Amino acid sequence: MKDDGVGIHVARELKKRNLGKDVLILERQALDISLLLLFKDASRLIIADAVKAGRPPGTLISFAASGKGSPGLKVPLSHGMQLEDLIRLAKKNKITVCPTIVVGVEPADCSIGEGLTKAVEEAMPGVVGAVLRELRRPSQSG
Repeated sequence: MKDDGVGIHVARELKKRNLGKDVLILERQALDISLLLLFKDASRLIIADAVKAGRPPGTLISFAASGKGSPGLKVPLSHGMQLEDLIRLAKKNKITVCPTIVVGVEPADCSIGEGLTKAVEEAMPGVVGAVLRELRRPSQSG
């Protein structure tokens, strides 16, 4: 899954750090409805992933996902469910959606295979740093 696997690489890097008992780090290859429980129980969700926004490969991208659409920004997923769809599904089922931030990087290659491209590999410290900054930011209610 080449650059589409950047989120897993970020999660593994974050697991090497002592982020406290209140921080749960999950490795997921795709979004699915099981994440609805996290929306309900979390004070905030930070999703690290490849984000196709039409920018140069390796560009750091961060945005709040509201369920109202984030123009031009789509998290590429292998099973077709988009984050915005998941948020809308949660709201439709009266599941409180915690604040959700996407921290990503523009991929160069999302084809089947292993390893990150050079552009995304070089962006990894910036992605990890952006997630850590989000974790330090005070949580706000959804």
